[in-house]
Amino acid sequence: MTSTRLRAQGFANLHRKLIFRLLSIALAAYLLYVPDPWKPDETAVLCARIAGTLLIFAGIIGRMLATLSIGGIKDRLIVKTELYSICRNPLYFASFLMALGVGLLSCRVDFTVLVSASFLAIFHPMMRNEANFLREKFADFAEYEQRVPLFFPNFALWQERGKIEIRFDRVKRTLLDASLALIVVPALILIRMIS
Repeated sequence: MTSTRLRAQGFANLHRKLIFRLLSIALAAYLLYVPDPWKPDETAVLCARIAGTLLIFAGIIGRMLATLSIGGIKDRLIVKTELYSICRNPLYFASFLMALGVGLLSCRVDFTVLVSASFLAIFHPMMRNEANFLREKFADFAEYEQRVPLFFPNFALWQERGKIEIRFDRVKRTLLDASLALIVVPALILIRMIS
């Protein structure tokens, strides 16, 4: 069912993992081989590392909460509560926080901008493809789409349910996938020390 849904959403959605891996390799090569145009002082480096680490953890928590919100009703209903009440793509927004965190951990402005722009360039078409798919599948998606922002959250819209159905297999997979970003922390600190 998942591959059928992803196939219906277009090339970027179907091959998102491959695209992400290729982008990661390209960004790592950029970080290793392109010299840093600015040399920040130690206070800026410390602040960037702290902010980057906090954003990575915020992204992990955000992905977990979004997965809990969508629970066992994904592909059956449009979830309009919890994180999905303030943003139509909280999983992607949480991933963006993680990407921004990785950029900040590099302590390089150019790399942070490149990571953020690359993320948006890849994920914006994916979000649009998913919206087209959901619009065709669910009659109530159009109202939801008009009310809730695509990507950047509007916390004033927050709504919640009394209880949710949890799919532990999805929560576990999301936690494991998101936690891979933690590997980047020591790697970027090591790269920063060598360069």
